[in-house]
Amino acid sequence: MKPLTLIYWARATLGLVIGVSCGLYVYFGITTELGDIYTLLTGLSFALLFYMATYYIVKFKFFARVEKASKLVTQGIGIYFFAWIVSWTLFVTLLMPSISVGIYYGTTSNLFEDEQFWVATLNSDGQIVQNVTTKSGSLKIALLSPGTYTLVLEGIPEGYTAANKSLTLNWLESPPLRFDVTQLP
Repeated sequence: MKPLTLIYWARATLGLVIGVSCGLYVYFGITTELGDIYTLLTGLSFALLFYMATYYIVKFKFFARVEKASKLVTQGIGIYFFAWIVSWTLFVTLLMPSISVGIYYGTTSNLFEDEQFWVATLNSDGQIVQNVTTKSGSLKIALLSPGTYTLVLEGIPEGYTAANKSLTLNWLESPPLRFDVTQLP
């Protein structure tokens, strides 16, 4: 295999490994600050640090075997960072907890087929984290960092009510949540 081809595939593989490592860092190191800018900067710092380390390793191994020394820096840079961001994002997304929400009246979930509902997800401080709209009787809310949330069902037709739901999410969890819509007396 040619040296530049070997460098390319080595950096592609390393990008995948560093992406999964950044995902493990998020999984084990950060449990409540997933959307924090410092998480992104830390991951980017790891990626840059390891990319620079590959330069010195590649320079030591292949300097005499390539025609242009600048190729040692640029060969595989695009695939490295692409593999890193894709593997990191995919790994964290698969680990993130999600909630399956059902909206029921009695035993059926399709009584309000034409009604539009909003499920507001509030964190423990009462701030809205996400607001999901649905016309059907069930939906899936995904990509929430672990923590305690209150889900509020809005858009309920006049004469009906539903109680707010509170739950605590952990990693790798997909709990079902049921809103029972009842008619007011």
